[in-house]
Formats: sequence, C-alpha cells, structure tokens
Amino acid sequence: MHRHVFDQPEAVAAAVVANQPLAERFAADIAGKDRLWIVGIGTSYHAALMGEFFMRAFGGGLTTIASNSFDFTLYGPELDERDAVIVLSHSGRRNYSLQALDRVQATKATLALVTGEEGAARHAEMEHLFTTVAPDRSATYTISHTSALAVLACIAAAIGQQRTGAPTIDAGLLASELPAAMRGALETESLIRSLAEAHVGHRKIWLAGAGAAGATAMEAALKIKEAAYLDTEGTSTEQVLHGPFAAVEQGDLMVLVAPAGLGQERTITLSDEAKEIGVDRIIVSDGTPEELREGAAGWVVVPAIAEPFSAITTLVPLHLLAYWFAVTRGTNPDRARLDDERYARAFAMMKF
Repeated sequence: MHRHVFDQPEAVAAAVVANQPLAERFAADIAGKDRLWIVGIGTSYHAALMGEFFMRAFGGGLTTIASNSFDFTLYGPELDERDAVIVLSHSGRRNYSLQALDRVQATKATLALVTGEEGAARHAEMEHLFTTVAPDRSATYTISHTSALAVLACIAAAIGQQRTGAPTIDAGLLASELPAAMRGALETESLIRSLAEAHVGHRKIWLAGAGAAGATAMEAALKIKEAAYLDTEGTSTEQVLHGPFAAVEQGDLMVLVAPAGLGQERTITLSDEAKEIGVDRIIVSDGTPEELREGAAGWVVVPAIAEPFSAITTLVPLHLLAYWFAVTRGTNPDRARLDDERYARAFAMMKF
C-alpha cells in the first residue's frame, strides 16, 4: 500500500497522457446523449461519485448519475440509445461489474469500461476501453482509484469541449498541475505518521467533507477499515449534521476534509460543533481558512488546487493515515484481513 500511495502522482500523469485520445473519441460518440451513468462498487463507487462531480463542473451540462453497480444491475434504470454508461472496475472481473457490462451490452446504450491492465486484457474487444495501471498488489486499491479518477476527469473535459466548443479544463492541469500537487501532499507523511500514532485509540473515527470532498471522506473511511480494521464512518458534511452528529462522542476523532470551495463554510460549522462537545479534530485542507486550525489536534496542509481536484490532493494524506493506522495497530494494510483464517473462510463464501 505504501509504495502504491507514493507512486500515485506518476500514475495519474501517465493515465492522463495514455487515455486522452480515447477520451476524445468517446466524447465524440456520446456528446449528444441525454444521460451518462457512471457505475461502480466499493472504491469504484466512490470514483463514480467523483466522476459525477467532474461532469457537473466540466462536462458541458450532460446529465450524469453515479450508481452502485449492484443497484444498477438489479434495479434499473431502463436504458436506450439516449444513454451512455461508464463501468468502473479495478480488475474487470468482479461479479456485479460484469453483470453491469452485460446489462448495458444488451441495450442500445453506448458503453465504456475504465479498468486496470488486467481488466483491459480481459475485455480487449470493447470499443471504448480505458486502461489505468498494472494490477494493484494491495487490497486497498489506492493507485488504481486515483488513476481511474484521472481518466474520469479526462473524459469530463473531452465531453465538455465537444458540447461547448471550448476547453473546460485548462491544458496541463491534469497531466502536470494535479500530479505536482499530489507530490506535495506526500510531504505530509511525517506529520500523518505522528497523528496516526497519537489517535489510533479513539472509540470511532468520523470523516466528512463537502461536495467532492464528501466522496473523499467516504473513500478514506473505507481505506481505514480495510487497512487498519477501525470503526470508521465517512460521509458528506451536511449528512453528519442531519442526525449522525447525535452519535458522536467526546472520545471520538473527527477528520474534516476542508479545502477551499463552495461547501467549506458548512464544514467549519461542523468543526465548531465537534469542538463544542470536546471531540478531537484533524483538519486536512489547503491551508484555508486559518480559523479551523485553532484547537485542532492536527492541521494537515496540501498544495492548493481548484475544487473538485482538491478532493484528490486531500485524499493522498488520508491514504497515508490509513496506512500508518495499520502499522501502528500491527495489521496488514494489504490483505483486508484475509490473513486471518476466519475471514478468509468468510470471504470464500462471497461471490465477488
């Protein structure tokens, strides 16, 4: 996991360069569609949520819906020639990812697959096939996730240009500025390690962020569960304020993903409420606003970059937090508990 986290900036840059021409061809095919569905499960569902935010910001107004592949396969929607679907799958072999592919192929909708090298080899016959990275050797799928996000951003930019006739993302942002900001975010590791060692013993860990940072909070919570087996919940800032906050206890840890953006003010509100009841807070942001720093147990600053890409740069130190929680607890961050015979038997009962 650790090596994959540090390899992410170069992988993102490479994914952008390799997939840009494919994104332009796909965009030319679907720019006139009525709806785009982005489908995934687990980490890939969080990528789908991020893809929806990319499309809102840069996709030229094409209606886009992120969907869990299990729900998409079993419960609809009805698809026709007005639809396009992007299926996200790290390996291209998971049960409901395959069923989602089959479901779309039985309709007149236009289909694309974003997958790793293993999945690309398995589905080489597909017309719109986007390839990310070599098989991720860790069950946390960090490098696979951020590379898929880079591809989705490329697709959003290409669709936006097709639909508006003008670039919607500055040239060089995806291939240069974003990877550079991710490299800068990796420099937080020493601080992150000390925070993990100091805060591993909390009753529960809450993560929250606004907008695309909400998807980052969900993904980071999943990584902490997979790597360190800690009780963790990740969601959007506003969702915490509507009920879940009643379950927050003084002995909990709240990690707030709070880069500059439209929803930052509401994340400040959540921080103030957590402070009021004595909850330890770690703030992960681009250094704004400074008022969040007061009384925080941790202040983690990554290089500034525009929303929604700040949701990727803030994810980098949270990947490291999951890793160092695992190291501190003595768990294996790469195995998702499959090194425990009981869990290995349980997982063998599931059809992934």
